[in-house]
Amino acid sequence: MTSIRLFLTLTLIAIIVMVSFLSSLRGYRESMLEAENLFDLQLLEHVKLLSLLNPELSSDGYARVVEELLLPQQSDLALSAEMRIAYQVFDPSGALVLRSVLAPVTQMTPFEVGYRDVNFSGYRWRVLAIRDPEQQHWLMAAQRYDLRYEFAERVILEAVVPTLLSIPLAALLIWFIVGYGLRPIRVLAREVRSREASDLSAVQLEGIPKELTPLTQSTNDLLRRLQSSFGREKRFAADAAHELRTPISTLKVQIHNLQAELAGNASNPEAVATAADLHKGIDAMGHLVEQILVLNRTAPDQYMVQFVPVDLYELVRDVVSAEYEQILQRDQNFELEGASAIVKGDATALRSLVVNVLTNASKYTPQGGSILMRVERVGQPGNVDAQVQLQIEDSGPGIPEAYHERVFDRFYRLDGDRHSSGVSGSGLGLAIVKHIVEMHGAQIALSRSEKLGGLCITMTFRALEADSGNQ
Repeated sequence: MTSIRLFLTLTLIAIIVMVSFLSSLRGYRESMLEAENLFDLQLLEHVKLLSLLNPELSSDGYARVVEELLLPQQSDLALSAEMRIAYQVFDPSGALVLRSVLAPVTQMTPFEVGYRDVNFSGYRWRVLAIRDPEQQHWLMAAQRYDLRYEFAERVILEAVVPTLLSIPLAALLIWFIVGYGLRPIRVLAREVRSREASDLSAVQLEGIPKELTPLTQSTNDLLRRLQSSFGREKRFAADAAHELRTPISTLKVQIHNLQAELAGNASNPEAVATAADLHKGIDAMGHLVEQILVLNRTAPDQYMVQFVPVDLYELVRDVVSAEYEQILQRDQNFELEGASAIVKGDATALRSLVVNVLTNASKYTPQGGSILMRVERVGQPGNVDAQVQLQIEDSGPGIPEAYHERVFDRFYRLDGDRHSSGVSGSGLGLAIVKHIVEMHGAQIALSRSEKLGGLCITMTFRALEADSGNQ
């Protein structure tokens, strides 16, 4: 069962139902025995009243006196069944001198004192026979068993039905009580769920039940281990990338010198080609190291408290100015559209985002191709739903729609190292972009550029002016 609340509620209800059933069963049996005794006493009272009759009375007189003596003694419930009580009176000689309408003309039971169960008139009867010691009359009274059971069961049901009807109310009360008892678990879950990804501090809850103390301690132990593990991982990545910078720079210098020496040596073209390949590989390695450092520097725990108002258009323009030389070298046409648009974010992280999307677009756009960047507001100023969109389009090969989600995975490249463009890469560019986008609570989407025919990347941020009163 997936719900503790539902499990506890059903379990308690099952226990209540079972206990109620067993109690009702026992109560039914005891009540039936008690009813039997009461009905037997009722028959005894009938017989005693019959003994008070004058034996000299006629049959009509007997009947009239019976009505006067017996009927007023009955309760309303029993009154309806009174006329179904059979009685007989026999004189000392054994002759029948009086009988009720329901009584047979023959003896209902032998002339023996006591209770007996007999059958007549198509029913099972309980019969009591007594001999009057003064008048020596035999007095007999009988009552149908089905009427006895009907009456007893009616009384029992009147007592049991309210209990059965109270079970739904009990279930409802148990549901809310169990829910209230489980509230500390929901509080703990809400506390953990509401935390930022970077918040690995210990959970501190007041008034927590002792049953949840082991869970809280285990959660805090896990958070502590995660914090330590993430710290070691970050330090390793940062240290490794940082330490690789120096030897890579050295290799770049050496390979540059080697290429300079081989530049005038036309007799060994293979060495020249090998040196060029080495230079390309070292550049790729250096780019990978820089990307790993960017990932580390843009970790959420380092920037969550550094968000400030940033003019996204001005930032894009600055990045374009710094990277424009690369675009010119490839003879690419670049266009920037838009106007000032303020978002809340980390300037360093946003700059890394823009650099990655711009260099990625330039890398995969063929020589002489086109790149278009656009920064625009979506929605009216002051609207709480106002947004800022950053778009970049290119005339490159694009990315098939089936791979739009996969390309955000770290170190994933479409077609691997055999990319159709022939451009080398680390597979981290779009992963870094998505990482920074998510860090800012924004969205990113890939599509095909309708204007240029290549890839179109759209990033949507929340406009700061909507919250300007709270900043």
